[in-house]
Amino acid sequence: MSFFDVVSREAADYTLVTDGLEEVCELYSVYYSSSSQGRLKRVDQTLSEIEVEIQGGQREVTLTIMQNPNINGELGQTGAVLWNSSVVLSEYFARRSLSGWDLTRFNVLELGAGCGLVGMVLHRLGARRVVLTDQQRVMKLLLKNIERCQNVVKGKQRSKGSETTVFGTEYVWGRMPEDQRVLAEPVDVLVVSDCVYHEDVVPLLVKTMADVCSSREDGVPVVAVVGQELRSDLVHQAFVDALLDRFQVHRIPVDAAVDSYYALYALWLKQP
Repeated sequence: MSFFDVVSREAADYTLVTDGLEEVCELYSVYYSSSSQGRLKRVDQTLSEIEVEIQGGQREVTLTIMQNPNINGELGQTGAVLWNSSVVLSEYFARRSLSGWDLTRFNVLELGAGCGLVGMVLHRLGARRVVLTDQQRVMKLLLKNIERCQNVVKGKQRSKGSETTVFGTEYVWGRMPEDQRVLAEPVDVLVVSDCVYHEDVVPLLVKTMADVCSSREDGVPVVAVVGQELRSDLVHQAFVDALLDRFQVHRIPVDAAVDSYYALYALWLKQP
């Protein structure tokens, strides 16, 4: 059974998104009426090292993540720090691994991995192959975090005892990856965690997502799982509108605490 088969069976529990403006109106009517005090605060972007506990799975996953808050001289404005949405998405995968998402058979590719939290949690949950990608300027930090994660789990049993592969490499959006390993095996799950802060990045990101999702030659749809913190309604609408041009988009309900400030989506390419 493919990951698409697993997710599409649950699609009746999701909200089918068909219009960007309607989606934004629904999300942000709740967002603007919610107190900022209710927003999850799971990370501290001022620290050079932070311990993150991912709850909800068969067992707690704890990772120590290195950050570089000042990589661009602007605190918290790069992929070199953690964002709460990466914790939200990681915990969603952890909970789903208990109730139907057996990740041990699947190949995962993450775009804009940043510090690498989501991809490394998927590695700890037993995903068969995890490829974390980002721009060259954050690769040193990403590779250090991957190495640290591998050292921690060395000699220990991962979820379901699976043997997995994990590595990081550069992937420039809008182009096919130079590293041939990225698409050397068919991708089952494409992960995108909080990669849109400005509408200017939307065209290249969506093109890259479509490139990855059309890379399989066996006709099995690639499922993209997207997590996005709600910030700007205009930026969010630009992202959703662009996704709807290429993808069938479903919003995944989590719970009131999450849904008031974050949006999770499962999507796959529209059939011609």
